[in-house]
Amino acid sequence: MKRLFLTAACLVLTAAAPPPMQGERLEAGATYFVLKMDGQENGRLWRVLRKTELNGRRVWDIVLHLKLVGREVREHYVVDRASLLPIMMDGTRGRDRSDRNWERIRLRYDARRIWGTRESSSGSKRISVALNGPTWDGHLLGVMLAALPLAEGGRYTLPTWQYDGGKKQITAEVVGDIVASYDGKPAWLVEAGDDPSDRVRYEIARSPRAERGYKEDLHAPGCVTIWETSEAVLHVSRLETGR
Repeated sequence: MKRLFLTAACLVLTAAAPPPMQGERLEAGATYFVLKMDGQENGRLWRVLRKTELNGRRVWDIVLHLKLVGREVREHYVVDRASLLPIMMDGTRGRDRSDRNWERIRLRYDARRIWGTRESSSGSKRISVALNGPTWDGHLLGVMLAALPLAEGGRYTLPTWQYDGGKKQITAEVVGDIVASYDGKPAWLVEAGDDPSDRVRYEIARSPRAERGYKEDLHAPGCVTIWETSEAVLHVSRLETGR
């Protein structure tokens, strides 16, 4: 197995009890999602989960590559394989430095703080955020939900932080279960967000446990659903806003 030889601070457990993550149950592999808005394809996300080791520690190596109309984002995360607590991240927004919206983000995490830099065409900004307990990266929310011990009526709290959104207290609740249209297998419906009036509904396959897609704007007047094609591609759909 190829290993990552990188330097990182080890996470130290704190007195705060984290949610009982079960990250080892996730499967390695690549997933493609299609984003639809108002019934039209608006972008694609390619996500890869790979098992590896970092300084002898079992980790997930996660790559996200998002392509939207006029926008491109690449992010690379290394997280603890069992707890999914983040260890390091680097990412870029924009194709290259000539893009006026170009950014480069480099982060390191431990139990007490997050630190790093955020560069843009206008300069560089240092990041230093104090933590008071286990904190997950909010950009990996779908992966985190898949690692929770989901059960009927389950409710979970996830303290998160995002470099473009700050700290958030995410509440996730199992609101039902379905037979997923994409493969005919059982899946949990999980609503999650930091605002009860503005939550995202995720479909989480039961076995193997994995995020299969989500819907936003749950209170919008019209919607599209997660849909399938003959390709081996999974899709993310967004509710139509009715605008």
